[in-house]
Amino acid sequence: MNSYPPLDWQEVARRRRGGIGDPLLHRAEVDSTNALAARLTPEEAPVGTALVADYQTAGRGRLGRRWVAAPHTGLACTVVLGPMAPAWTAPMAVGLALLETLERHGLPASLKWPNDALIEGRKCAGILIETRQVAGATWLLAGIGINVHASDPAFPQATHLSAHSSRPLRREDLLVDLLAALEHRRDRALADPALTRQAWAARLETLGRLVTVQSAQGAIRGLAEGVAEDGGLMLRLADGSITTVRAGDVTLSAPSPTAG
Repeated sequence: MNSYPPLDWQEVARRRRGGIGDPLLHRAEVDSTNALAARLTPEEAPVGTALVADYQTAGRGRLGRRWVAAPHTGLACTVVLGPMAPAWTAPMAVGLALLETLERHGLPASLKWPNDALIEGRKCAGILIETRQVAGATWLLAGIGINVHASDPAFPQATHLSAHSSRPLRREDLLVDLLAALEHRRDRALADPALTRQAWAARLETLGRLVTVQSAQGAIRGLAEGVAEDGGLMLRLADGSITTVRAGDVTLSAPSPTAG
């Protein structure tokens, strides 16, 4: 069984001075980096702070799911984005930064609506955006989990980066590049939200596909035709009508059988 070293967080902190990731707070073990970010005061974790853990005992994904990774095999990070208006640009900016980081390391990735990164159709990373109230303002917390050297064997639909890389990957390099890309994408999102939405939509492998969305209202099946201004997924249903889904799990559906 491979053994991987602890994250050299001090190297990352040195390389990220003056941008997102400054300050960088590291924990060898934590329940959840998002939960830790919500507990810290604004003085302890100001805007731009990155919180990183080598191991999460209660890592969380969307819809209350657990995100499990063996110690030293993945990246578990939360970035305090602070206020962003409109708020829907946050997951888009983070998703684009994540894709650009993976591509920088030779990993061809795509996005599945709303916030998963895929390689060859299998999930390698996920994003969880949460909020906290600070002095009457809404701060956004961007949780990012990346399977670097291993993925949860209980989920065969998952994969990890090293399985698709022709060269060794260092978590330190991935994290430095991710924080730099996120700073760039956050600034662009604040300057031009519409352009960020267009760039994000262009990277969604979900669009143009027949999908099934498991939502609070049950299963919805349709052709994914586009995204609404706030990032909702626009589906054309069998009766020709359009509905917009703003939360749910997406799976690609097999085509309906052809009569005859």
